Parts: sequence; structure tokens; C-alpha cells
Amino acid sequence: MSAEKSAIWWTYDHAPTRRAIVGSFVGAWLLAVAFLFSDIVKVLAARPWWQDLAVAVATVAVPLLAFLELRHSAEANRLRGEANDERRRANDLSDEANWLSEENTRLTAALDAERNKQLALIATNTSRPITPAERNAETLRRHIGACVSVTEGQGGWSSPPLIAEVSDANIVTLFSPSAGSNPQAWCVQVDCGELDVVEIPLGSCPLRLHVRRRYGPNVPLGEITRWEDRDLPTAAPVFRKGGCPHHQTFTKPGSSDTRALYVYASADGSNSFLLEASTGGQVVGEQVVADNVEISKRFGLLAVEYLAAGFTRGSSGSGGSPHPLYIPMF
Repeated sequence: MSAEKSAIWWTYDHAPTRRAIVGSFVGAWLLAVAFLFSDIVKVLAARPWWQDLAVAVATVAVPLLAFLELRHSAEANRLRGEANDERRRANDLSDEANWLSEENTRLTAALDAERNKQLALIATNTSRPITPAERNAETLRRHIGACVSVTEGQGGWSSPPLIAEVSDANIVTLFSPSAGSNPQAWCVQVDCGELDVVEIPLGSCPLRLHVRRRYGPNVPLGEITRWEDRDLPTAAPVFRKGGCPHHQTFTKPGSSDTRALYVYASADGSNSFLLEASTGGQVVGEQVVADNVEISKRFGLLAVEYLAAGFTRGSSGSGGSPHPLYIPMF
């Protein structure tokens, strides 16, 4: 209970009332009448009748007015008591409302906590299950930079590649650096969903991979020994010349100007050829490295340009190659 409420209740419950004041006045008046009665009688006997009537009326009126005032005071006190009761009930209701508000806040917080818990459970139960590709990618990311044992088809790779990187699309890049009998560095990408990953070490390799299908062809990277050097100028593909499966020379009548086209096979026997164009015995223009179909197209275009410029075909020759060239004999 606050000090303010206590002060209000004390004012109405303990302060002197009009009823007590009037009662005291009436009591004093009666005593005065009792003590002075004999003198009053003597005075009344010596005065005219109309003066006696005035005194009698005053004598009767005072108690009557006092009685009425006492009734009014009693009614006022009753109403004050009822007002105090109503204020007490209002205070009780206010306290109850405050308690209910606090209880509502507590229950709301508990409800929110329970709802969040249930939503978390729902999210867990309805989350998308992890795919084999995602599972394999997660395993490979833990071994970035490590060498792995790889099998493909019915055989295995001659040298274990390194796990270079794993993209957000779950594509792993396997990198084979330049070393020893493998001077040409290269890389290949494989979809993690097309891999079988076994976490059983083999020698220095912590993982064993089986490639069901590659994501793309091998990418030559020159003679680099580190994956980080792939973007350096020295990382440009280096073509190892093998035999010369085809060449042609072109001469222009009445001129010493000559042209020549040479096609070299890759020393490792892969479907990769080098096309060189020379003028007067000096290599000119850009060297082209491509497979047998693309090299045949480029060779034919250059030959047509030479013929259109007035050159005629001179000597030519063809050598053996496991991958045929489609070069017409003009």
C-alpha cells in the first residue's frame, strides 16, 4: 500500500467528524439548560408571554436542528465509508490487473520459446537430405592439397593426382604436376556425384577415388609443379613434338618466296597435334595446338590462302599417326 493511499484513508477514517462536533455542542447546551433552568424559569415568569414563546421556540428548534444535523453527518460518514471501500476494491483490482499483465508477459515468453523450439524441430525434420555429391564434396574439401589414388574404368591412373580445389557446384579439380617421366602438367574436373570416395589410405594417399565419368577433357598446364602457378606465363601449355605425320610446301612461280606447313604429333601419342607455318624457313604466325579434326581444318584454310595468293603446291609427305588427319592432297 502506497503512502498516498494511506494518507487518504486516514483522512476519512480518523479525522474528527461533524457529528462529533455537533454532539459536543448539544451536550454543552443541555448542561447549560440544566444549570440555568431555575434562573430561566424566574426570568420567564417576569417577562411577557410572546417573549416566553420566542424563548420556547428557540429552545425546541435548537435540539431539532441538532438532530437533523446529526442525521446528515451520519449519512455523510456512511457515504465516506462506502467511498473508502470502493477505493480499496479499485486498488485490489488494479493490483490484480498488474499481476495478470505480468503473468501474461511470462506466459507469452514461454509460448514464444516453445514455438521457436518446435519450429527448429520442424526445420530439422523437413531439411533437404544431403546428396551423395555433397557428401563426397565435403570429404574432398577436408583433403585439399592431398594426393589421391584414382581408378577409372578397369585400370588406375599411373600417378596419383592432387585435390586442387572443390567448387561450390561440387566439382572437384584433380591436378597432376610436372614431375619425372610426366613433364606435362595437367588437370581434369569430375562431378562429385560421379565419384566413389573411399576413406581408406593407400600409401601416402588418404583417399581412394573411382571416376565413373569426367566433367570435361584434360587441360594441359605446361611444366608447372604447383597448382598455384597455373596462371603464370610459364604455365602456358608446352607441346612435346613427336613425329611429323604431314607437311606441305608451297612455291610461287617466278619468285623465291616459299611457304610451308608442318603438322607434328604429340610425343605422348595423345590426340594432340601442333601446326606450324613458315616463310622462307622461318616459323611465322601463331602455333596452333588442337586435335586431329581441328588441325585438319586449320591446315586446309592456310593452304587455300596460299593457293589464292598465287602459290602452287610443292613437295608433301605423310607419316604414321594413331589419329588420322583429314588433309586433302591438292
